[in-house]
Amino acid sequence: MRLGWLLGVLLLLAGCRYTFLPLDPGRPLSPERPFLVARLEKGAGEAHVALRVERLPRPGYLHLKWFREEALLQEKVLFLEGPGLYGVAFPLGEGYHRLVGLWEGGVLFQLDLGTPSLPDPDQEEEKGNR
Repeated sequence: MRLGWLLGVLLLLAGCRYTFLPLDPGRPLSPERPFLVARLEKGAGEAHVALRVERLPRPGYLHLKWFREEALLQEKVLFLEGPGLYGVAFPLGEGYHRLVGLWEGGVLFQLDLGTPSLPDPDQEEEKGNR
């Protein structure tokens, strides 16, 4: 009789659409990944990066890599202690530029200026054997 009652309650709970166990999961853990807003603006002869750090799980280094096309031009490292505003400048020349931000070895963001040089889609390349 007790087993039947328990099975009945379980079937009733399983049939409910919004049943969560435990009933009050509590506050979710904050993510271990930092949250920041990055903006890249073109200036006279240089590009300005404005970073607004909103959430930082722990102090650490933000690695910034500055590329022109595929070539790495410059690397800079910022030590982020906590939420706040940070700024960096990079040299800017002709062509496509890209900034990659790395946090603890993983890519956090990528910003770009200009248009990448892509192959012409109208030209057909011969592929494979004839």
